Amino acid sequence: MPFIKKSFITDRLLANVPIEKYIGQFVNLKKSGSNYMCCCPFHHEKTPSCSITPSKQMFYCFGCKEHGNVIDFAMKYKNLSFVEAVEEVAAFAGIEVEYEKGAHQSKEAADKQKNYFDFMDRAATLFTKALNSAQGAEGLAYFKNQRGLSDKTIVEARLGYAPKNPRFLQESLCRNKDDEQILIDLGLLVKGEYGIHGMYRNRVMIPIFDKRGRVISFGGRTMGDDKPKYMNTKETPIYKKRNELFGLYETLKSNNNRPPRIVVVEGYMDVISVRQAGCNYAVASLGTATTVEQITEMFRYTDKVICCYDGDSAGRNAAWHALVTITPILQDDKEIRFSFLPVEHDPDSLVKEQGLSAFVSYLDNAITYPEFLVAHLSTEYNLTDPNELAIFVSETIKYISKIPVLALRSVALKLLSATSGIAENQLYDMLKSSVDGKTSDTELFKEETKKQDDQGNILNTPMRRLIAFICQQPTIVSTVFYEFKLESFLNLCTALHMPGTSVLEYLISMIGTKRDLTPSELIEYTRGSEYDSIVRKLINAPLNLTQPDGSDIPFNDRVDYFVQLLIEVISKPLKDKAEELKIKMRQGDNDALAKYSLLQKKMAFRV
Repeated sequence: MPFIKKSFITDRLLANVPIEKYIGQFVNLKKSGSNYMCCCPFHHEKTPSCSITPSKQMFYCFGCKEHGNVIDFAMKYKNLSFVEAVEEVAAFAGIEVEYEKGAHQSKEAADKQKNYFDFMDRAATLFTKALNSAQGAEGLAYFKNQRGLSDKTIVEARLGYAPKNPRFLQESLCRNKDDEQILIDLGLLVKGEYGIHGMYRNRVMIPIFDKRGRVISFGGRTMGDDKPKYMNTKETPIYKKRNELFGLYETLKSNNNRPPRIVVVEGYMDVISVRQAGCNYAVASLGTATTVEQITEMFRYTDKVICCYDGDSAGRNAAWHALVTITPILQDDKEIRFSFLPVEHDPDSLVKEQGLSAFVSYLDNAITYPEFLVAHLSTEYNLTDPNELAIFVSETIKYISKIPVLALRSVALKLLSATSGIAENQLYDMLKSSVDGKTSDTELFKEETKKQDDQGNILNTPMRRLIAFICQQPTIVSTVFYEFKLESFLNLCTALHMPGTSVLEYLISMIGTKRDLTPSELIEYTRGSEYDSIVRKLINAPLNLTQPDGSDIPFNDRVDYFVQLLIEVISKPLKDKAEELKIKMRQGDNDALAKYSLLQKKMAFRV
């Protein structure tokens, strides 16, 4: 995709696109003071809980916590990439996008992609027409009689049939050699010993959609026992199988882009069958083991992923591969579980024989990541043999040490202790020696912020309240930047080794450089950086800086609030240190008196 100038986004686009007008295209907005309210388009609700704040050019849902600027809204609502969202918003505003130098070549490539999507859609339409013609009767019977699919399901999935004629697509789609080359690029035609012919012949066709609902590939299946049973389109300019998930588009469409959970099954027909039965959150990987990219993509839309496999050894090995794959990208607010069906069933056969409730029951009782980790490794060793037990413990500790989430590590250790009979504290000592304990100030602050957020106390420290204020009111900070000697304030925070100082320094430095920074622009400057998640959590935290009509409290009141926050941030560590020195003085420590006197001078700091 073409590279867009950052300055275009922050200086031109965001400043000229009223967020309420863009969002108002898709939802009904109601005025609420100086803001707007609507029912959130990202989750089901009857009472409006999504607030749009024109003064900040931000939206925030108090229900599902979705938030951001107009670009974030476009990305989430339309399932667009960042670049696509910028282009979409710019088109809405009638503003020409400014690309980096040399980006015209990328723009040409983007136009070529659009042509590819057009040809894929036309091919899917042809396959559908063929399925409903006389030559597709066998394919239609296969879907209806052998697979038990309804007319509605067949239509919605855009299922089709590729006739036996090897030149079917050429005769229907190609006007010239250039069109023929496009179909070769897309894997629909192949060059063989006897010339160019169709990739798929006498097969039922299953189109694969990207998350925007565009056809990007096909799976072709025989209607008997011919080999290979499935043929998949090769990777093409618009199809990278490790990035895509079969059924994700339908899952997002059915759940307002926010499914409560996503279940990963093994085959196309499993997805279609359970969807017909009423499970609207099933996806499948595309002929490969589940990849990091696919897991990451699912976690963009849900907090819970269940990997569902057959209960045989192949299924458990596939589940283990998924566990190893996901370990480096585990997050403390995301959950992955594993479900194993009876050996004689796959999801398709289970819902047909026992109904949807039986399938859902297996999902509801799926085991957790740490449970599967310990249980799977324990089956590979004879735990009654001391030597094998030692190897089992050592191997399991090695995997646990790679878990990036502290809470999951602790649970895994607890389960390992129960399985091995070794005390948790001994296992913890073993784990400590294999985990790098170095953590940056930003990572510590991020971890602590997340922990407090889970407890509903995200603003329970002065530093977090200060950073939240800076994110929400950068204009105030900019106005008093020099008067309040904020650089000296930062130096004092650094000297006191206060958690969060590096985040504070980053934000104040940015405001010092760009004096007219807005909250909406701040999101763009930090997007994808180490500060991204911190800014997004605190930019909507409740500081109670608004009046009953939703407008900001008066300017001077906000300045006073900022002053109080600066004093609170500095006062707490100094007061704590002063109390410590007082105790030492009473105990006869003569050096403590000199240190206390120096500290008193520091405490004289005033904004």
